[in-house]
Amino acid sequence: MGAIFISYRRDDSQGFAGRLEDDLSEIFGDARVFRDREIPAGVDFATHLEARLSEAEVVLVVIGGDWLDAKNSAGERRLGLADDWVRREIERALAREVAVVPVLVGGAAMPWPDQLPSSLRPLAGRQAFSVSDQRWRENVDQLAEQLGRLSPALARHRRSAAAPRDLGAVLRDEIDAAREAYRDAPATSARGGLGRWLAGRLGKAFSLVIGLAVIYILIRALGDAQTNRMMDKVIATTIEQVMQLF
Repeated sequence: MGAIFISYRRDDSQGFAGRLEDDLSEIFGDARVFRDREIPAGVDFATHLEARLSEAEVVLVVIGGDWLDAKNSAGERRLGLADDWVRREIERALAREVAVVPVLVGGAAMPWPDQLPSSLRPLAGRQAFSVSDQRWRENVDQLAEQLGRLSPALARHRRSAAAPRDLGAVLRDEIDAAREAYRDAPATSARGGLGRWLAGRLGKAFSLVIGLAVIYILIRALGDAQTNRMMDKVIATTIEQVMQLF
């Protein structure tokens, strides 16, 4: 099974990584996209990550503006530490010789080989892919097409459009994701990428609501009494589901 592993640093690009996970999951399916927020409670963190890395056919390394020089509380550059998880994920991927794709976000530039630890220098030779805020969806679609070329399994499972879901389920997912992002994000992540990601998710939900409202008005204008009664029941049920979220 083709699988995508998203490697990122929380205080550098968590918002971008979450948005990328959402959009790639719509294209390839949730089961084929992994980000470390999915680790079950009580499971050994290291063992679980190693298992998911061993299944991956493609590893996306999300690089933001602070990825290269991010420091720990002691002032040490994280990439220079052998036990840094981002470093370990990339080293593991490079050792397996799977497709490793640097994904540049927030206007970040690709690091030079001499800026990286020796074990990560092969990453600098991998062709990077840039995703911009202004052309996010278009860029993600292009990235998905290239991932399909790298992995025939991913190409077979690529969806042309997300399967429709009821309004209550969509809004529930949007609210849960927003809550999780705020709960898990460090203070430094509240700016920049996280804010843009949350705005993007809320914008998608708002657009869906507006679209459904327009369809509802058209159906009521053109439908008979029985159709309108059925639509009223559907709307009432959906509103009840949404109210239960708050």
